[in-house]
Amino acid sequence: MPKLIFDHITNHPQHIPLIAQWHQTQWQHISPHMTTESRIRQYSQYSNIAAIPSCILALANGAPVGSASLVESDMETHAHLKPWLASVFVDKQYRRQGIATQLIQRCIENAGDVGVETLYLFTPDKANFYQKRGWKLIESCPYNGERVDIMAYDVKNMSNLNSK
Repeated sequence: MPKLIFDHITNHPQHIPLIAQWHQTQWQHISPHMTTESRIRQYSQYSNIAAIPSCILALANGAPVGSASLVESDMETHAHLKPWLASVFVDKQYRRQGIATQLIQRCIENAGDVGVETLYLFTPDKANFYQKRGWKLIESCPYNGERVDIMAYDVKNMSNLNSK
């Protein structure tokens, strides 16, 4: 595997359309209000420092191979929960190499840098993956036609992820 570099999406604006397309293809069924164009606009507004919202890219030889975001809210039905880890995605040929775990860890670190104590996410099918990395299931519920698991991570105790 080539050496990976992790950096903010705004430092690599040429990759925003590809990331937006990946996310649209992966999650359009569960985020029907989003389009590729709206995602491009959204990611173009993100910060290039530890902030919410932000997006971290994993780059191999200068090309994006994965991404993960921090957002203020990711489920309008659970607007009281803030902030969220969102859009964790790794290109198929780079999966099962620890890239998603590294992206998640960087997002958790960024959340801690801006004072977040608890981070949330929802997933229709990866609860076991997140539980192995220290996330706790707090609720299962229907969302946009799917059953999803809402999970929480204690950012103050970042050793959860590092010990896995």
